[in-house]
Amino acid sequence: MKLYRIIMLLAGVLLLAGCEKMPSNSLEGRWKPVYASGTFEDATYIHYYDGPADEHGVISQVYVGKINPDIKYESTMTLVGYRFFRKDGKDVFTTFLMDTPKQAIYEPLMYRIEDGIIYCEMPWGYLINDIADHLMEGSGQFDEGKPISFLDNGQIKIGNTTYQRMD
Repeated sequence: MKLYRIIMLLAGVLLLAGCEKMPSNSLEGRWKPVYASGTFEDATYIHYYDGPADEHGVISQVYVGKINPDIKYESTMTLVGYRFFRKDGKDVFTTFLMDTPKQAIYEPLMYRIEDGIIYCEMPWGYLINDIADHLMEGSGQFDEGKPISFLDNGQIKIGNTTYQRMD
């Protein structure tokens, strides 16, 4: 009976340790953007978007002037898809455009999930302004992270964008 209690205690500890990190293998595969909502700013405009992405990953957005809010115009932006997989024992991802889902935008970059946040490695091109060939490779530095959640309908939400599995 004492052995049974020890085994149950160890099983409980293992289950708790396993629940601490979201399993990255449930992300494996290609994910297409299906919906996005949010805002961001550039030097001149505040960009607003909220709606479904079309089959090309394109979503409508409205630009509003920061200094003069009466200046408004509509445009579109293209959302990228994600491919998550394992390479050389590491969790990696690539991004792609919906019109070319088998063509990665960058070399495979690492990611990690901690406490419901996904942290993605940044390519050198995000950090330095250069024309060298290595700009598409990983820098070893991660972004500030975005919340990630697995939805009941099989979709995932990363930040303010919802994705659906392609394969």
